[in-house]
Amino acid sequence: QDAPLDKICLLGCGVTTGVGAVLNTANVEAASTVAVFGCGGIGLSIVQGARVAGAGKIIAVDIADNKLEMAKNFGATDTLKPSDKIVKDIKKLTGGFGVDYAFEAIGIPQVVETAFAVTRNGGKTIVVGVGKLTENISLNALILPLRGKTVCGCMYGSANPAVDFPKILGLYQSGQLDLEAMVTKTYSIDDAPQAFADLENGKNARGVIVYN
Repeated sequence: QDAPLDKICLLGCGVTTGVGAVLNTANVEAASTVAVFGCGGIGLSIVQGARVAGAGKIIAVDIADNKLEMAKNFGATDTLKPSDKIVKDIKKLTGGFGVDYAFEAIGIPQVVETAFAVTRNGGKTIVVGVGKLTENISLNALILPLRGKTVCGCMYGSANPAVDFPKILGLYQSGQLDLEAMVTKTYSIDDAPQAFADLENGKNARGVIVYN
């Protein structure tokens, strides 16, 4: 009852999706290596979830400087912008092997393929971003079995709300999960159009409309 609704409202979607992707879908282990493609509200929640899980290296990838700065504040150990050598850059950061867990939080097929490419042999690629019905992902039919990688989808962080809401709320109340900084700006209902404009322009980690 004492939890602030303008913060814990984030559990209703993005935070549960991102943190759940780490703790439920991927079961990220302590000291493991993680890459996160896309640092919007869900991607930043994945970064936080990886930090909570005790990942040793968390590599955040995004085109926007402000999102990469946010990722650092939420626990990313390394940040990169997309480039034609992103696979080489990530493998260099992981001793040439690739990451144990790669998360795609955008919904772009080419980015999913890149996430798969930076996943080490035997590692997991977790597709959290939702693409279009008309789009497909291309994976090499020889490489997939030979490298032993797992590709899995993630809907709503594989969450059971009755179990996961109290669990994630507990992480927030114990100081392990930062919801305060996730809310970059609040809006009145009259400012809703501006809130959506800021969402489209990537200004916030999360914007919250407060009804008074």
